Amino acid sequence: MNDAFRDRLVAAMRSPGQGADIAATHVAGFARFEPLTERAGEWLRTATAGEATWDGDALMVEIRYMPLLAEAAIAEGLTFERDELLN
Repeated sequence: MNDAFRDRLVAAMRSPGQGADIAATHVAGFARFEPLTERAGEWLRTATAGEATWDGDALMVEIRYMPLLAEAAIAEGLTFERDELLN
């Protein structure tokens, strides 16, 4: 993770209960992107049209793809729950 990305990610974090759009957690070698808002769920489904792995409503991606997906989400104005971010 480069410094510029880390700065954008930190700026896109919200404390629990502060209206974050996505909870991103680390599960084995995967990042789990769980939508917390309808907007985030719609964006995740649209952004991954085609082949994707889902765990219920949560998108599962190899950890190496986490920065790319997070960058795209941030560019769309989506935010991440701080306490959940890749715990």
